Amino acid sequence: MAQTMLVGTIDCLSTAISIRIQHLDMKNQTTQKSMFQRASLMTAFVAGLLLTACVPQKKVVLLQDKTGDNKTTFAPMEHITDRYLLQPNDYLFVRVTTLDPKLSVFYNPALGGATTSTNQAESKFYYYLIDDSMNINFPYVGKINLSDCNLVMAEQRIRDAISAQLQNFTLVVRLASNSISVLGEVNKTGQYTMTRDQMTIWDAVSMAGGFTSYARRSEVQVVRRDKEGTATIHTLDLTDRNIINSEYYYIYPNDVIYVSPLRVKMFGLGESLSPITMISVVSSLVTLYLLFKSL
Repeated sequence: MAQTMLVGTIDCLSTAISIRIQHLDMKNQTTQKSMFQRASLMTAFVAGLLLTACVPQKKVVLLQDKTGDNKTTFAPMEHITDRYLLQPNDYLFVRVTTLDPKLSVFYNPALGGATTSTNQAESKFYYYLIDDSMNINFPYVGKINLSDCNLVMAEQRIRDAISAQLQNFTLVVRLASNSISVLGEVNKTGQYTMTRDQMTIWDAVSMAGGFTSYARRSEVQVVRRDKEGTATIHTLDLTDRNIINSEYYYIYPNDVIYVSPLRVKMFGLGESLSPITMISVVSSLVTLYLLFKSL
């Protein structure tokens, strides 16, 4: 009797242990399956993120033939420099020279609102601020209004005003406040002085050190103010060669140029994601995937 009860007890324990083992096996399989699914999802997500980080060539190559007309010659734009009209807060370099050096001093003093240039190359020039009423205060002549004037017209107005008092003189007028600002996805953002009167958008980007790896070359914005002070924003597509025909192809003093970032920038991948880094990450993900699959 006792032996029969012992055998029964052992059978019950054996059955319970078997059921527990089967339960643990099923739980382990469920856990492994869940871990495998999570690893697969993580691999797919990161792989998709890496694919998103790859910048298509069409977004990087400049001057593409997007119209298919194979156009390689573009007519020159006329009167480029003359299109810029002077604005309030612009500075003009002005020098008056006569045969009598003593007389010349009267028209080139660092007085009457004029300030000597700190640039050695311009040491014989003086610059004059154009006020809100578009006047400059010229010594011994008084106020000269330069409304609606480009640089050539301004020189003629100053010449006419001086001619009422002085004959046989030489006049030189230059724009002193000829700077632009370049911001956004360029290597060296900042304010730059125009080195010549006719400069293109390419010159501006070059002065700023060129584009970064994640510059949206098809979305370069130029902010320009007119003589009334109204600002307009124009978007340029530098991947299209027809940009050469745009009126914004040439830049002017006081222009602000902003290079937009690509959307991938929001992921924080940045320029640190080199091809070697991408290969390393993908290899690790594949290894992780195979490891969970073999379990």
